[in-house]
Amino acid sequence: MRYIIACFLLTSTLIYSQDLPVSASFSIVEDSLISKAFSLKLAANKERYAAYYFTIQLYYGNYEGAQKALANLSQVAPDLVPKLSFETPNYKVQVGPFKKRFEATERLQKLKQFYRGAFLLEPKVRF
Repeated sequence: MRYIIACFLLTSTLIYSQDLPVSASFSIVEDSLISKAFSLKLAANKERYAAYYFTIQLYYGNYEGAQKALANLSQVAPDLVPKLSFETPNYKVQVGPFKKRFEATERLQKLKQFYRGAFLLEPKVRF
């Protein structure tokens, strides 16, 4: 019985396979708006990545403490450029930018010896 079914399937496959085309071709029609939107998205992603950076916040508090942190930083890490900013009612001392997270965390570990409250700020977009 199995032999008969196998022979039937084989012969029917051979008979019907002759009617099918041997090669097929197709073409994809792409709308020009899709390709333009895709290229704009790629460009926007590149710009966004280039604008991301990590910063380290060393101090958050009153003005006198911020001044002390700035003075101490010039002795501890003279290669870092600090940024003093005011956020009501406190001052912030931050250093950066660091493009790579590894570089920022490595530097943070060294700075934590002098600034116990220092922490890493996630990427910010620089405008």
